[in-house]
Amino acid sequence: MSPRSLDLTKRRAGVIAPLSALRGPDDCGVGDSAALEPFFEWMQRSGMSVLQLLPMGDLAPLDACPYTAISAFALDAAYLAPGSLPEVASSTRWKAQWRATVSRGDAARQRASARARFPQARAIKFGFLRRLFDAGAFDPTQRAFGAFRREHRFWLEDYSLFRALQEEKGWGSWSNWPAALRNRKPSALETARGRLGREMLFHQWTQFRLFEQWDAVRAQAKRAGVLLFGDIPFGLGKMSADVWARQNEFDFSASMGAPPDQYSPTGQAWGLPAYRWEAMERGGHAWWRARIRHARDAFDLFRIDHAIGFFRTWLVRSGRRKNGFDQENPALQKQRGERFFAMVNREGAPARAIAEDLGLLPEYLPAVLAALSIPGYKVARWEREPDGSFQHPSRYPKLSVAVSGNHDVAPLASWWSSIPGSERNDYWKMVSGNGRAAPRFSADTRRAIIENLYESRASLALIQLQDALGGRERVNTPGTVNNRNWRYRAPAERTVFDRNAPGLAALARKSGRY
Repeated sequence: MSPRSLDLTKRRAGVIAPLSALRGPDDCGVGDSAALEPFFEWMQRSGMSVLQLLPMGDLAPLDACPYTAISAFALDAAYLAPGSLPEVASSTRWKAQWRATVSRGDAARQRASARARFPQARAIKFGFLRRLFDAGAFDPTQRAFGAFRREHRFWLEDYSLFRALQEEKGWGSWSNWPAALRNRKPSALETARGRLGREMLFHQWTQFRLFEQWDAVRAQAKRAGVLLFGDIPFGLGKMSADVWARQNEFDFSASMGAPPDQYSPTGQAWGLPAYRWEAMERGGHAWWRARIRHARDAFDLFRIDHAIGFFRTWLVRSGRRKNGFDQENPALQKQRGERFFAMVNREGAPARAIAEDLGLLPEYLPAVLAALSIPGYKVARWEREPDGSFQHPSRYPKLSVAVSGNHDVAPLASWWSSIPGSERNDYWKMVSGNGRAAPRFSADTRRAIIENLYESRASLALIQLQDALGGRERVNTPGTVNNRNWRYRAPAERTVFDRNAPGLAALARKSGRY
């Protein structure tokens, strides 16, 4: 590793939380950048110094799933805090208009909602941003905006054109666009840019301000001693600017997924176009290198989703073709993954990559990651000894991330009551060191489970926000489509946070993670 890279040997405690779950003063139903500074203060009081977030990529107007972004780079306007914009902060008129906007019934209802309201928050914020933009409050000739456009030219031009075209055409599939646009004929693209130039400028300005606000968040986190931990999704949906712009690097005849394993006996089909790894490598992995640098600039650590997929990708094929790995030779799988993750280390420094290494893994993968000093995950409820008993976290590797759960599993409170009694007793035996029957879930039970996780040898120990607060609400239930997934919001009452901070801080001190 580069000597400039973040040192992961220091013991730390942290929290896993979607930004959308937090509550800010003017959030309109989705936690935004203004919600983070007070959250950092609570983390300090709780002895936590790492915040792991879900992806924050731009989504289609009605979407909430952070893994269905329309861009690998653009941020979602739901996370913008309009009240902090320079155009608003410097103008009495626009300050008053924003205050009036957030005071109206609809915005107030969304802010008070028990669930995140992505479509509503976007509609309110985009409505205000367009009024601001159309009124000429923004000067597109300013030097900082020009520098932003040059720095992000790799993706910004295609994204803003794609977004403008989607709005023009009603958010259908680009596969149904006229052939010249679908196939990116230069003359058709030039005509579209001429027609939609102002709309493109609007979306570029929105991204400029989103990135600017995230820079401010990074500075706040640094002052608070908090490391920001991002997430790079493995795949990208076909209905995205990147896939439209780089069609030669995707195979639309197959979709990516996961083979049958202990978590999904039938396997998974994600509906994401397959990568043409050879084409990507021939191009020097330009797109992936840009994604890694993007994460490096935004975060101190970043999660590489579905690490095994970079070694071998499970393809779900149509017709008579059988499902299977795109690369069947284990030696070639290992070489491909080694090349990719070595590149991740080079491009990502000084930020550090964390590999999401869950599922059935080939024997070579842990050794490859260890040789590159890339930590993997240890989800406590899934870690077992050879005899089937739960593995005590003190046996986890030092270079790993011990977690109470992730966005796809139930919080401790609901998990504890849903598992068979024998499994609960076995877990409690590991936690308590005695053979007594597991107690009902309580604040003391939760404290003991978190303390057990904090005892881990792993340098990083992270708990879900729900586990930190004693909540039962899930972030996502895999394999289901409903109006609850990805819409978890933290309690609105500050007393819930205040009540839990001292106990969490005491556990962090006791385990050397404060």
